[in-house]
Amino acid sequence: MWRTLLTVGTLAMLGATASALAEEQKEAEPIQAVWKPQEITFYYQSFTTYYSCESLESKLEQILRQVGAQAEVRVRSVDCGRGPARLPRAEIRLIAPVEATPEALAELKKGQSVRELVARVSGRRDVVANLEKPFLARWERVTVGRGRGGLEAGDCELLEQVRRQILPKLAVRVIEDNTPCPPNSPGLTRPSLVVEALIKVPEPDEVAPKSGAREK
Repeated sequence: MWRTLLTVGTLAMLGATASALAEEQKEAEPIQAVWKPQEITFYYQSFTTYYSCESLESKLEQILRQVGAQAEVRVRSVDCGRGPARLPRAEIRLIAPVEATPEALAELKKGQSVRELVARVSGRRDVVANLEKPFLARWERVTVGRGRGGLEAGDCELLEQVRRQILPKLAVRVIEDNTPCPPNSPGLTRPSLVVEALIKVPEPDEVAPKSGAREK
């Protein structure tokens, strides 16, 4: 009898777990979104890891791409060009999807300066011409810091500071924080953040051909 009860309980638990996983993996329904242009100043300070200005620009652009933003990053520091920068400041120009609310649409109508920022970041005339035209976007679960060209253990403080200074300004919800940064010492674990980010749904002409597909 106990074995029967245990089996029933185990099956129920497995069923609940499978149901939860299926719900988690189910794609969210697309929503109407627009690009939100922003200019953000990011200050980086570390006791363990230092970057050249070019390396810091690359890391920040990589993180922002993972959460659906297009960005142009320019790092300023008195140390630029002479190796690792001690107290760099990053000037970030970006566009990122936000829900197409009346407030967001009104923000896009503010003038030429907004269009110039979008043109500079996206490099695409069609984006600028259709700036106020909504497109489809979807809330997607993303692990920031993992995957091809992911972050290293020494990037822990950088990701933690991006979480505090930049992500709250974007359509990003932090689900799980894996940035175990030891104080004043380098970490041994690769940092990551599990987030839900609003990602533009690719249009048919933007979808890359599958690996191994023959070109006509």
